[in-house]
Amino acid sequence: MGGHLGSGGSPDAGAGAGPVIPPAVCVGTASVCGALVVFDPREGQGWWDYPVNGETEANQYRSYARRDLVMLVQYAAATVAERASKWSGNGGRLGLGDMSEADGSIPGTRIGAAGHPQGTHTDGFDIDTAYYQTGASDNKLRPVCPHLESGTDQYRCIAPPTNLDVPRTAFFIGLLHDSPRLRVVGVDGQVGPLVLQGIATLCQAGQLTNSACSSPKLAYETENTGGGWYRFHHHNMHVSLMH
Repeated sequence: MGGHLGSGGSPDAGAGAGPVIPPAVCVGTASVCGALVVFDPREGQGWWDYPVNGETEANQYRSYARRDLVMLVQYAAATVAERASKWSGNGGRLGLGDMSEADGSIPGTRIGAAGHPQGTHTDGFDIDTAYYQTGASDNKLRPVCPHLESGTDQYRCIAPPTNLDVPRTAFFIGLLHDSPRLRVVGVDGQVGPLVLQGIATLCQAGQLTNSACSSPKLAYETENTGGGWYRFHHHNMHVSLMH
């Protein structure tokens, strides 16, 4: 499994031995797997939980998640790092953004500025991650598409992505489906169709063989229908587990 995306955009088979991939699924009691823990280690094989939104290296207070979500993200990011190492794109670690606070609150609550709508990013069920990117030296959270109209930020992609690493992003999202607890991955409306096509390509190549191939849990809005996915996902994807 793994390989290289050639000029035709299809993955070639073949990959050598690499580092041990973390497990995708937490095996333990509900209290163990559902425990709210700090995302640790901050930087590993394929991921980077760097300070965001006012955090510092010494105080990453927005970086707490359920143990099973931490494990799943580490598994998917490590698998991409190993098995997509020869693909085009910068190949850097995936940047991680907001999760929850240590008490399960929405990030920013402790400073009186909750950064997400009520019902999201509570009790460690959600995490924002960057997209894998081209045309950049790393994969930090940043817009992957045109998003300004007459100089005003529209908080969404207003045109197709210009620096989205579609194969790696699709692979990461597909690998998240190895957990039966995955609820949804939310992306921008201009990103969604490209990712779906990327997942289909990986499934046809046998690089993905899970439920992502038959029923991908991907959410996006190409028009504002009130689902909550129309804006604010031009620079990150939102990964959520079932409650």
